[in-house]
Amino acid sequence: MLEARGHRAVAIDLPGHGNDRTPFYRITLGRYAVAISRAASALGERVVAVGHSMGGFAISRAAVSSPELFSSLVYLSAFVPTPGEWMAGLALRDPDSLLLRGTFPGPTHLYPRRARAKDLFYAGCSDVDVAWAKSRLRPDPLLPLLQRFPAHRELELPRAFIECTLDKALSLPRQRAMYQRFPFDRVVSMKTDHSPFLSAPDLLAEHLDSLSELAA
Repeated sequence: MLEARGHRAVAIDLPGHGNDRTPFYRITLGRYAVAISRAASALGERVVAVGHSMGGFAISRAAVSSPELFSSLVYLSAFVPTPGEWMAGLALRDPDSLLLRGTFPGPTHLYPRRARAKDLFYAGCSDVDVAWAKSRLRPDPLLPLLQRFPAHRELELPRAFIECTLDKALSLPRQRAMYQRFPFDRVVSMKTDHSPFLSAPDLLAEHLDSLSELAA
């Protein structure tokens, strides 16, 4: 849908996610940033980085390390960190989230409870998409969830936030509490669950197309 609107669209698997088989003990927030920066560099032009959910930490970390690779950052119902914050800490401050009931921790990973995945992540999705998405679910390595975001110079990149008003994983009050701390250039609302790329993909592509104009 983005390509039909004239964009090049690349979706990567972060270390330990999707088809990537990096051992858990090598997975850090910094390695997420390296993977994003390498993918951006390979495209040969500055890119719009879109981070969903925990991907907000990942694109922020990449932009802090290599700001010259990015033209703007878009946070899709995502965590937006300040120095010293950690993802798990922000999640624990979200009493309206179903995340704690929909996951359980192990010694090395945070595991999804598949029986609760639809309510948590895919409430507005079709049964076909829910089945596909659940088949792709993998546990999150714990270390990136526990690492504190480093101190850094203020990012000068244009930034936008897409809030998902029906999100049960990252509640709307928590989304707003995070992005309102920053001078975001644009904020867009979608009446969707945590996964608008499945529940409202055409509308999401329309918003991303519009937000690409923020590119510096």
